Amino acid sequence: MNKIKYLLCIVLCLYLPQISNAQELNTTSIEAYISVYQTEINTNPEKAQKAVKKWLELSIKQNDVIKEAQAHYALANIGNITGNYKQTIKEAPIAISILKAQHMEMGLPASYNVLALGYKNLGQYPEAMDSFLLCLSYAEKTDDKQQQANAYQNISTLYILQKNYEKAANNLDRAAQIYRALGDDNGVLVTLFNFANILKEQGRYKEAYKHYKTVLDYRIKEGNKASIAYVKINLSQLLVEEGNYEEAIPQLNETLSLLEELKFTSDMAIVLNDLGLCHSKLGHTGQAIAYFERSLKIGKSKSLAKYNSKFYKNLSNLYKDIKNYKQALYYYEKTVSVTENINSVDKENYVANLQEQYETELKETRIKLLEKEQKLSEAELEKAALNLEKTALDLDRQRMVRNIFIAGFIILLGVLILLRYLYLQRLKIQRQLTLQKEENARQEINQLVKDHKLSVIEQYQEGQEEERARLSREIHDGIGSDLASIKIGFEHYLESKKFSPQGKRLLQAIEQSCKDVRLLSHQLHPLPFSKIGFSSFLKEALEQLKNTNVFSITSFLYPEDAIDELPEALLADTYRIIQELLNNIIKHAKATEVEVQLTKHAAYLNLVVSDNGSGFKTNNKPGIGIRNIKERVHKRHGEVTIDSSPQHGTSITIDFPL
Repeated sequence: MNKIKYLLCIVLCLYLPQISNAQELNTTSIEAYISVYQTEINTNPEKAQKAVKKWLELSIKQNDVIKEAQAHYALANIGNITGNYKQTIKEAPIAISILKAQHMEMGLPASYNVLALGYKNLGQYPEAMDSFLLCLSYAEKTDDKQQQANAYQNISTLYILQKNYEKAANNLDRAAQIYRALGDDNGVLVTLFNFANILKEQGRYKEAYKHYKTVLDYRIKEGNKASIAYVKINLSQLLVEEGNYEEAIPQLNETLSLLEELKFTSDMAIVLNDLGLCHSKLGHTGQAIAYFERSLKIGKSKSLAKYNSKFYKNLSNLYKDIKNYKQALYYYEKTVSVTENINSVDKENYVANLQEQYETELKETRIKLLEKEQKLSEAELEKAALNLEKTALDLDRQRMVRNIFIAGFIILLGVLILLRYLYLQRLKIQRQLTLQKEENARQEINQLVKDHKLSVIEQYQEGQEEERARLSREIHDGIGSDLASIKIGFEHYLESKKFSPQGKRLLQAIEQSCKDVRLLSHQLHPLPFSKIGFSSFLKEALEQLKNTNVFSITSFLYPEDAIDELPEALLADTYRIIQELLNNIIKHAKATEVEVQLTKHAAYLNLVVSDNGSGFKTNNKPGIGIRNIKERVHKRHGEVTIDSSPQHGTSITIDFPL
């Protein structure tokens, strides 16, 4: 992942004298806060921001609009340094509007430059390029060489993003020449840092390392912690690019500690992502996931859209490698969604072409203007020497030529605006088509997952029924037959012996065991309800359950004839659900009263099972029994409603559509 953004904060400087040369500091308190800001901006940005807010408060109180504009600029600058880019694009326009209202152009280049950096870091490249061009325009108008160099420096990063390294280097050369002419060592160092970035992107790691090391040595001497952190990030990334993951991890951890100290949250997200990549390559899956999730959490909070897509992609690939396809699919969908919101390549191409057109047209316009002015001047002198009477006519011709030139320029500008509008409309349509395709694919995947889940549920329940049937046959044909034989043999035995009460009790016990075994067999796999009547079977089963437990059961089935005519499969599911609910009551509820209601309506079959037991919290994770019930209901497209709370009993309502 390219970390071109790290150079942006290095080139930011607060040019307070440029914003106001006409007004001297007149308040000791404001001057003190400005001093704190300038001292702490690169070592303790949080302290610097507190000072600027006090500075802004005093400026508003004293109605000092120039100091107020400077304070808003400083807040925008801090936003870029700390990664709070929303603060930048909020504060910079306020400074610009105040300066324009005061008809002060000196501070506008710096203000437009810091605004452009905020837009760039948020991935809003067209807005960033527009602001950079305005910065250049005002810088040339006010002869602000420093801001011209800064603008060329930052425009080069746009070319680096689209891998057009030749044009990036050309813009860096322009910036470096101006910095050297100004004697600005800091600007030269930033230019060197950017050349190192180009070398890194081209895979020339040894040369890049040499340049990074030179910059780092100077920054350490200065004690500039922010710049030190940015250089160390890139040095660590060289190790990652070369596959030296074990060597990269301690350096990344050291850089992360420095960023935490400086509270550069956005940069922490990128370092955490690099740590996740290293650990994933070394097979430390748990640690890798933890780092990726931390980076994603920061990316969401700071709206780092251009990085969030890569964080999601890394998590998706990692979960895919460990065969957790559900999580892999989830993060893949997030990757697609975020990526579609970034017009990355197209925006970068637009920015580069627009900047190139701007420079070309600017040069051609200047040449034409000079040529026109020279020709007009020569013609005017010649005609004045020949005939003074033709002066008025010459002036009219000059005006006509100038008007034609202006009209042509306006037409050209209109054509460029129209082309840009058509281009943006095309981007919008392509983005909508892509989103629609992704949505269709997502719906197909969801339907496949849903169908697969229903198939698994049905197979699981069919397996349950087959196993119940097998157990029922074993009990009925095995144990039941054995008990019946014992009963017949015992009856013959009693006929040959003298009748005794003890023998009678044993015979009754054997008969009761035969009934219990037969009931258990029927409960496991009841006979087809069409033969015996579902209502009668259910009442008999509830009565048997009532006799063997400490609670009373009240049943209500209406209308019984209509219920008995329902499909066999639906009645079987209904019986299994009632069985499961009553088993849960026996095991957990400690109830004394239970009520079972089964009512057939025109469009649905309604089942209500309620008790006066101990109840439970509905927000707790459901047990296996409740999950089985919900799966049966879901298979039949029904609905389950659970009304329960501790010590207030439970009521479960189920509706099956007919």
